[in-house]
Amino acid sequence: MSPASTKSLEFEEILHKHRTIEDLKKNPYIAAQKVFKDFDLDTYLIRAVDNLTLEIAEHEYIAIVGASGAGKTTLLHLLAGLDRSTKGNLFLSYVNINPMAEETLTIFRIFTVGVIFQNYNLISSLTALENIMFPMQLSGMEPLECKSRAEKLLAMIKLEERAGHLPFQLSAGEQQRIAIARALANDPPIILADEPTANLDQKNATFIGELFEKFRQEGKTIILATHDEKLIKFAHRVLVMEDGQIIKDERIEDVAFEEFPEKEKPENDSPPEK
Repeated sequence: MSPASTKSLEFEEILHKHRTIEDLKKNPYIAAQKVFKDFDLDTYLIRAVDNLTLEIAEHEYIAIVGASGAGKTTLLHLLAGLDRSTKGNLFLSYVNINPMAEETLTIFRIFTVGVIFQNYNLISSLTALENIMFPMQLSGMEPLECKSRAEKLLAMIKLEERAGHLPFQLSAGEQQRIAIARALANDPPIILADEPTANLDQKNATFIGELFEKFRQEGKTIILATHDEKLIKFAHRVLVMEDGQIIKDERIEDVAFEEFPEKEKPENDSPPEK
């Protein structure tokens, strides 16, 4: 059995165990339920998320805004399963991830969510192409398929000529584009991003804003922390955070997205001519 089929089977087993038909009917797609997150710094305690409750529907584009230290990054990490809450329940793709063992959660996350970090978090010893391939390798995808998909993602972000460059040889904008392509490597239905345009020039910020609008139209669920109006203007909802709580939840527009069929279907049911 190939590594790819092994990892895929593990993911299917996780879904079978943790996501029943009843769960799909009763559980939210993404949610925080009375969630607290405390950081103990020896002499004092910081409460980064304070009794926060939030539900996000499938295909929504959520922009989270607020001052530095409001808890935006911590909330994103909790929703992505990158960190554990001190108290409360967290749902990701209809699954309560709190009871999951760490290894199980890691496999579930690989196939479910792509995370884009403000500081890119590229692996310094890997080329641009290899950084994009890395999540696919973790998922068990075959090497040739990894390379082919990574090349297509490089073309999508218009950086084919940078395939062999290491991160230090790339500009900030190019590194963030690579980080976005890496987040899309396993085609996850959920994208989370932390200030994805914060350190970029106008040209790259505009390009990335257009990418996120493309993802929205394709129906991906997007949650991002940002102060960038180019990203906020596409959002379905804007959440304002302060002191670890959501103090405002504003609906901007209803959810709508384009569906792209794999291939054109004939206009009638007659068989094609031979």
